[in-house]
Amino acid sequence: MHRAIVLQDTAPLETIELLGGLINVMSDHRNGDEQSVTVQESTGSGFGPPPHSHPWSETFYVISGAVDFMLNEDGYHCGAGAMVYIPENQVHAFQSCAEGVKMIEFTAAGSQALELFRSLSTFLKQTSPDELDKVRTIFSQHGATLHI
Repeated sequence: MHRAIVLQDTAPLETIELLGGLINVMSDHRNGDEQSVTVQESTGSGFGPPPHSHPWSETFYVISGAVDFMLNEDGYHCGAGAMVYIPENQVHAFQSCAEGVKMIEFTAAGSQALELFRSLSTFLKQTSPDELDKVRTIFSQHGATLHI
């Protein structure tokens, strides 16, 4: 049976610091939810992942600020009110703009995004993101592929 996710005045279950921003976990499949819901935010430019792909889809809704998305070879500048749907296995990346960004991310069932975020956050607190081979391994361990 499918379970509805209703979030009203909900405090994050956890906050993950990653790549210059915060990922506030609002729902998590570990708690029985079919998909993860996060609120991702930064106060400046540069927050976001490098080009990557994975076997789950994602939908982003920009609440405030602005973000530049790359989907396959196409670029999109997205401000407040924009929605971006990324089908599974599509190469994509994003970077927050100078004013920062706050956006909601919904990941489809089967997503390993939260596990990936947690693992990368732990790794990057201990070492440099320049260790590309280890970063690739972490992505791979969670069903994702780096495209750099």
